[in-house]
Amino acid sequence: MPPKTPGKLNPPPPQAEFDALPLERMCRSARGIYHRLHSLDPAAAGPRPPIYFGRRGASRFDPAAGPGTLYLGGSLEGVLMEIFDDRWGPLGHPSRSLTRIELRQWWVTLVAVPEIQVFEADRLNLSKIGTDNQLLSGDHATAREWAGRIMRHPAGVGGIRYRSRHDAGQYNLALFLHREWLPARNDPTLCSPAAGAGAVSGVPAGGKLRHGPALRLADHPGLGPALTALEIAILP
Repeated sequence: MPPKTPGKLNPPPPQAEFDALPLERMCRSARGIYHRLHSLDPAAAGPRPPIYFGRRGASRFDPAAGPGTLYLGGSLEGVLMEIFDDRWGPLGHPSRSLTRIELRQWWVTLVAVPEIQVFEADRLNLSKIGTDNQLLSGDHATAREWAGRIMRHPAGVGGIRYRSRHDAGQYNLALFLHREWLPARNDPTLCSPAAGAGAVSGVPAGGKLRHGPALRLADHPGLGPALTALEIAILP
């Protein structure tokens, strides 16, 4: 097992060694309703599809050799921070803002996830698999190696639930593609905020992924409270 070092995410062990871990004991159900923030598709003059399992090897848990990863958040504040917080400065700095143009170029969609067991990347579980919290904040390339080990583990883990590096009180979900979930179904009853993000009532234990209608961020009823909580200004 490669050693852990402060300031540097350690690489994972070989797959065969990792497969011997009792990963199923470190999992929890992810069934519920989550937020998806997705951007403008200039070619279509509308939003990109909310259900997109990326395998570009560009983010933390989407190795190019994997099945594809869909990133979801537990709250509107959480997904806003995932997209924009790397550029936001401290309170009072002009960069701690969103423009009205941006508010019209991003959409929010609720996604209902059927019951799936995901690795809980929290508390002692990171230590139990041989790493630490740098999996959630360290080098993306090495984190993708860890994600690949988790994807291929014989426990059949469906994703990773993890704390945001921007706000430890927010949880995100990196969902691994399961072919039986597609095509995702459009469910007009999943409307913000009536559907209640995080709720499990009305979400079946199995079946397809479901998503509600895309709502432009500028028109989202939860935008005002979210920006107030984050102390983010709106600029022209």
